[in-house]
Amino acid sequence: MAAASHRVVPVLFLLAVGIASGQTAPNRPLRLESGLVVVSAINDAVLKKDYEVIETTQTVDASGVVSGSDWAIPDKGMPDGVRRQSAQFALRAEDLEHARRLILWWIPGDPDTMPGTTRATPSTDVFNDARMKGDAAIVVGALSRSDSQGFGAMGLFAGRKYFRGNVKKVGSEPVRVMVDGVPTALNTIHVKGDVTVAGDHGDVEFWWVDDPVTRFALRSSFQGSVSQVVRIDRPKQVDAVQALAGKACRSEVPGIYFLSDSAQLLPASKPAIERIVTLLHAHPEWTVTIEGHTDNTGSDQHNLDLSKRRAETLKRELSGPYGIPSARLSSTGYGSSRPVETNQTLEGRAHNRRVEISRRC
Repeated sequence: MAAASHRVVPVLFLLAVGIASGQTAPNRPLRLESGLVVVSAINDAVLKKDYEVIETTQTVDASGVVSGSDWAIPDKGMPDGVRRQSAQFALRAEDLEHARRLILWWIPGDPDTMPGTTRATPSTDVFNDARMKGDAAIVVGALSRSDSQGFGAMGLFAGRKYFRGNVKKVGSEPVRVMVDGVPTALNTIHVKGDVTVAGDHGDVEFWWVDDPVTRFALRSSFQGSVSQVVRIDRPKQVDAVQALAGKACRSEVPGIYFLSDSAQLLPASKPAIERIVTLLHAHPEWTVTIEGHTDNTGSDQHNLDLSKRRAETLKRELSGPYGIPSARLSSTGYGSSRPVETNQTLEGRAHNRRVEISRRC
């Protein structure tokens, strides 16, 4: 694969079927359903940057699950230094029940369906072995750090290897996720092990939601590189934007998605945008300001510029296709200057990357 160094894309996906439970329960059961959006943050300790994968569930039926994903990562082979990628994935129902091969990275050229595999979320058989017996045999399809071509721990690698071994249950832990914009602790079982192939090895860990029906992989680690689910937004969520009508006169807007380190608005944002439009139509007297915010990775000037461009993009979307008069809209950005959480964790940085809307009271 001579050109593989600029074609491989690191992705760790959350796919399963069922209901999730947690220490701080969502206001209704968390289910895998059409329109569900899951955002995973991937941390590269060498590049000191987070990259997000936005995954939208398209269909869930007796045959399995189909989802689509969007992401962007650094790529020296691209004119602007960034590779933007979209892909579709399908998991068969029989694999969700019995497969023992977990694919942690997608590589261009992979088929939509890879029989005998799941993603980071395990099959029922693997989960039950780990949960009930404390030990599960698995095969991990991943990209090895030993094959890196200079892009760092989560960079661009030569090709996928299949590591074999066992993971053992080491405990139960809550993992914090923003569910419909609300910080929520979901209980998980924590498993870890060492897997090997042809003299290469990797330390692997998973945090799977402690529910035999759901089994969501909320966090995954391989050879020190980490992927963590940081946001879950449901298609029929409580409308958080209604807080704009309250005394605070402002609201964070869950469900707005941009490509990583970009002002490109993603199609998965449509339901949230439509909720904003409905509220603005219900209050024609309002004028509002769209505010962009970032985490603290990157320079202050870069973050300020990015936050302004993202706010302006949403403003144009509201005044263009959705017809909100531009005189009612303004936009600004604050970069990383107004964090709502610590920037020391993946989930904290993910929450700080947000859009808020305020109005004159």
